[in-house]
Order: sequence, then C-alpha cells, then structure tokens
Amino acid sequence: MLISLAVFWIGSGLASLGPGYAQGIGMMQQGGVDALAPLAVIGGGLADLLVGLGIAIRRTAGSALIAGIALALFYALAGTLLTPWLWLDPLAPLLKIAPVITLHLIALATLRDR
Repeated sequence: MLISLAVFWIGSGLASLGPGYAQGIGMMQQGGVDALAPLAVIGGGLADLLVGLGIAIRRTAGSALIAGIALALFYALAGTLLTPWLWLDPLAPLLKIAPVITLHLIALATLRDR
C-alpha cells in the first residue's frame, strides 16, 4: 500500500509540474486565483513530490502519511472554496479525496503494526 501511495503522490507532483501545469494554471484561474496561480501549482506539485518521497522512505513514512492527509484536506477545502463545481465533475477529482485519506489511515495503522 505504501508503494501505491508514494507513486500516487509522486505522479501527481510530476503531472502538476510537467504536462498538467497549464491545465492546473487554468483551473486556478477559473477559481479566481490569477496572479498566484503559478505559485500555487508549483507549490502544490512540490508538496505532492515531498509527500510521495517521504512515504517511500521507511523512517519518514508515518510523518509523510500524516502530511498527505493534511495536504489532501487542504486540497479539499481549497477546491471547495475555489472550484466547487469539481465535486460534480464526472472524473470526481474532489470526491476521490475521501478514499485517498482512508488509504492513508489504513497505511498508518498497518505501519505501526510492523
């Protein structure tokens, strides 16, 4: 499970900083964040990468899982405030946050058992 969560976060970060950068800027602009859009997209991408790398390293996995939960909750709040229509998007980018957090909680519980 840790490997899949690490890949999820690292992939998200790489997508935000690479091929999805322009789309991320567009989404931020749709939400009314114009001047800060590049900073938000780059900051989010770097945060995702750090969480993913932290989960991939055994001794930092617990802290990184907690950071991933906090980051996911922040994304849900920011998405709700800036782009609430994404709750109804067919690809469900905001709706998927709940199962991601659930997986983090399960990973935390099993991490402590090892």
